[in-house]
Amino acid sequence: MIDFRYHLVSIVAIFIALAVGIVLGAGPLQQQLGQTLTSQVSQLRADKADLRSQLDTQQHKIDAADEFATSVTADLVASRLGGRSVVLLLMPGADSAVADQITKTLQTAGAKINGRVKLAPSWADPAPGKVTFRDQLSSNLGPLVDSGADPAAPVNERMAAILAKALVVSSVTGADKASAQSSQALSGLREAGLLSVQGPEPAPATLVVAVAADPDTKTADDARKAVLGTLTTTLRVLDEASSGVVAVGSTESTEPIGLIGALRADRSVASKVSSVDDIALAMGRIAMVFALRQQMVGQAGQYGTGVGATAVLPPLPADVP
Repeated sequence: MIDFRYHLVSIVAIFIALAVGIVLGAGPLQQQLGQTLTSQVSQLRADKADLRSQLDTQQHKIDAADEFATSVTADLVASRLGGRSVVLLLMPGADSAVADQITKTLQTAGAKINGRVKLAPSWADPAPGKVTFRDQLSSNLGPLVDSGADPAAPVNERMAAILAKALVVSSVTGADKASAQSSQALSGLREAGLLSVQGPEPAPATLVVAVAADPDTKTADDARKAVLGTLTTTLRVLDEASSGVVAVGSTESTEPIGLIGALRADRSVASKVSSVDDIALAMGRIAMVFALRQQMVGQAGQYGTGVGATAVLPPLPADVP
């Protein structure tokens, strides 16, 4: 049994060790210890400087590559979209500045921007009250705008069908001019606080570029999974109602907690909806244009430098009819 004497001896031993250390530190080992510590600090500083130099070199290469890609973007993408109409759909939390860069590239590629819409957080909020609200809204608004959704389908499917009615058409002959039903669908969703329009009133388009936000690290896992499920369903339904959808985002968005990552992990969605994960770079925006062309001929792919990407750029597709 461990008694008081054992503890006392242990405490005395500790103090003796401390005393010996102090004596040695102040005596014969002081100089040696000081030299060793100084040498180690100097080595750490040298290692840090070397790593900083390597990082600066790599960043310079990345900046140079992006500058080159930017300089050739116009030549590579000019007229690639041949006057096709595109609507930009910003996911909750998406960066508007990124959408501005995307718009410029799409216009350079000859696309007609038919509108820019941002989904509100309430679009995918998994709170029971929010889900009930969307359920009631879709039950009332869906039949009015002839969304085509099965009344027995999950609420996310029915809501996505209403959004598709507001924003997209499958044929170029129906693009560019809002119908009474598409206008009513858009108004209903906007009045419900589920989306906002950035800029002029949108008209239906044949293609969609969906801009993902960076991963949400603050929301609980179950809630975040529900949100991502709602958003991937939205993308799939939009793709089915249009000529194609390309989801774009940052490399970070390819993580399992990001929208691009969730899309790529769901084969039923990834087989239909394309994605590009380095959209902040000119290379990524070039890939976006070619991914849209690929969508127009019924193909899909996952591009970029993040998890789940199969290539940096899509192959050049055949001429689009």
